[in-house]
This record gives sequence, structure tokens and C-alpha cells, in this order.
Amino acid sequence: MQISTTDTVYKSEKGQTEGLRGSKKRVSQFSYIKTAACFAIVVLHCYNNARVYHSEVLTEGQITTAYAVCASLMWAVPCFLMVTGALLLDRERVIPPSKLFGKYIMRMVVALVVFTAIFTVIKHDPSSGTSIISEFAEGIMFNHCMAYLWYLYMMIAIYLLMPLFKAIVNRATDRQLAILTAVLLIICSVLPLASYLGVDAALYIPTWIVYGAYLFIGFLLYRHNMDERLAAVLLVLCTIALPLITVKLAPTEIDSAGLTSYNSPLVVMQSAAVFSLMLRIKREAGRLIESIDRCSFGIYLIHMIFIRLTMKELGFNPFDYGPAGFIGAAVVFFSASFAITYIFKRIKRSIV
Repeated sequence: MQISTTDTVYKSEKGQTEGLRGSKKRVSQFSYIKTAACFAIVVLHCYNNARVYHSEVLTEGQITTAYAVCASLMWAVPCFLMVTGALLLDRERVIPPSKLFGKYIMRMVVALVVFTAIFTVIKHDPSSGTSIISEFAEGIMFNHCMAYLWYLYMMIAIYLLMPLFKAIVNRATDRQLAILTAVLLIICSVLPLASYLGVDAALYIPTWIVYGAYLFIGFLLYRHNMDERLAAVLLVLCTIALPLITVKLAPTEIDSAGLTSYNSPLVVMQSAAVFSLMLRIKREAGRLIESIDRCSFGIYLIHMIFIRLTMKELGFNPFDYGPAGFIGAAVVFFSASFAITYIFKRIKRSIV
């Protein structure tokens, strides 16, 4: 969401990525991917927050439906990470510390402070006896403000580790990088499944490693895309399996989170398939898609304000209107967030 898709790379006839320093051409496929992923995130948050804010009046079937829809849309954030990997890990791209800290990390920090402050004001209850300053500080330190801001903390960590990621990519061949990525996925994606077989791992498996693996997957797929038929099969199978697992496990005591989270093998394969297939889009992105691409980070941050105010404060429940209620709400929230971000960018550009 935070990376421009301005093209600093292009593909040679052999499929290898070569540098285009200073080029302002945008990678249309990335614009399409970020637009689709951004809207998917808005839909996911509509379902998830409707479940959270209206859990007392929802049926078991509605709650299960919300979980199932969210499970089927988990590819969105990984696709953003894969775009980031494809762009920033390019071997011809140099990221000096001044840009890494002064642009990328600073952008995340500013967004974190601003939106933690906004939601602290929205959520603050004067009768609670807790000062708004202490709530803000706690929100920043422990992300107790709004759960979706986890993405900002994760991206700060990703950027801090970017010199390590680039050093690995610059020193490894594509084959070696593919092997390393496979090992990482076995460690953080496959081994944790042992708990579903009643086996407790003696060694703690840090599943957050998968976020770095997504960067490598994006880099590799952009250079060596997978077979189109394989990608299509993976997408269909995983998109069916993820909500089906959620529905089947809902009546049981088995937690499906490990099978539908970002480190799930199904989510990894589904995300890679979506990314792979959208890389094959040959149509140039129009002005609207490119504008949404540029505004995607703002859309991600702002849309939750509308969700919180309408669903929590005003009591709007999309479940009252069926699937149309969620799609309609997502379109409205997405469009409003896009408009606000676009206007702010125009104002900023005119001032500068």
C-alpha cells in the first residue's frame, strides 16, 4: 500500500529483470494488484467488524459466514507485500539509509501516530477515568487502539530488515533464493500444522517469518512467473478450501485460525496464485486504476474510520441487508476513502 509502482525495472526477453534508473513508467500489473487487494481488504474489514460490533444479535450462521468470507480474502495483504518485494528487492535498486528512514519508515511512523490519535479520540470515554493521553500512549506502545494498524508495525519491521533482505537477494542466485524461500515456508507455514495432529513442537516456530517470505515470493514471481494453469488451479482449490475449512470447523472446538492465517500454506498458495495471474494482465492501467494505486495506502488507513463510525457508533449492520449490504458498504467506504486521499494529495502537491 505504501510503495509506489513507478517502474524502476523491466523484463528482458529472457525474463530477467533489468534496471531502468529514473524511469517514471508505472507497472500496470502492480496497479491492478494493489487496486484489487485494497478493495478486498475493505470487504474483509466490513465482514470482520460487522461480526465484532454486532456479535450479540448475529446468528451462528452469520458469524460463520463472516469468518468464511474473511478466510477467502486473506490474499490481499500478502499481495501488497509481494508488490513491495518485486519493487524494492530489485537488484538494480539502491535504497540509501536516508530514503529508507526518511521516507519509508517515517511514513509508517507518521501514519501510526496520526491514526492512533484519531481513533483514540473516537473511542475515548470521558467517564472512564483514564486520560486521553495515556490511552494514546498505550495505543502506540501496544496497538490497543485499532487492531488493523498492526500492518504499520509490521511494515516498520519489514523496512528495518530491508538491508538484510536486499543483501540476501544481491548475493544469492534466483535458484538459491527459491530454495531459501521454500525452507522459510516449511519452517513458518508447514511445521506449525503439526499442532493439528496433536504434536507439540519442541522448538517455537516464529510464524511471522512468512512476511519476509512474501517479499521473496513477489521478487521471484515477477522474474519467473508460475505456469498459468497451475496458478488457476491453486487459486480455485485454495479459495474453495479456506472458507470450507472455516465452516466445517466452526461447530467443533478446533481453532481454524492456523489453517486460514497469513502463514497458512493455503493462504500462501492462494496469494501467490492471485499475484501470478494478475501479473499476466496485458491491458495498460487507466488513470483511475493508477490513481487508486497511488491512494491505496490512504484508502487502507481511512476506510476503517467509516467502518467504526457507521457500524459501532451509528449501529449500521450490513447483515440486515445480506451480501448486497456488504458490497454496497465496501463500495461507499472505498470510494469515500479514495476521494479524501486524492483530495489531500492534490492539496499537498499544490502547496509543495
